[in-house]
Amino acid sequence: MANYNIDKLITLSCNIDDFNPQNYEYITEKLFQNGALDVWLTPIYMKKSRTANTLSVLIKPEDKEKCLDIIFSETSTLGIREEAIIRYSLNREFKIIDTPYGKISCKIAKKNNEILNISAEYEDCKKAAKKYNVPLKKVQQTALFLINEELQNE
Repeated sequence: MANYNIDKLITLSCNIDDFNPQNYEYITEKLFQNGALDVWLTPIYMKKSRTANTLSVLIKPEDKEKCLDIIFSETSTLGIREEAIIRYSLNREFKIIDTPYGKISCKIAKKNNEILNISAEYEDCKKAAKKYNVPLKKVQQTALFLINEELQNE
């Protein structure tokens, strides 16, 4: 297992059935600003066939109190569950590639120095696609082509 990063994390989750769904974007943003590593919603059915969502938040233990406070103050939930999680992750590095659409940051995931995955950062690509009025996928594909070419020449 030494080829992976091993993190001891926590998942906070709660079921919410009486909440304005427009507010999830705001809460998600606030949770990310306060240490959340990931935030997701899972659609569920509760008693009496009520539709609801499970709000889940992946965090480091030191961010638990801040995130608990946000969930309790910003949602209608009355209770939050906590689960200990062990996460295995790949080593990552970032490289910035020059493209015809400007600089795009690319994330490179490795195991034993072997590249397993490369992705162009979404926000950089989105900004470039808007600025140059080209399809988002064209910016993404260009960035991936150029970063792969650069890595092969190293």
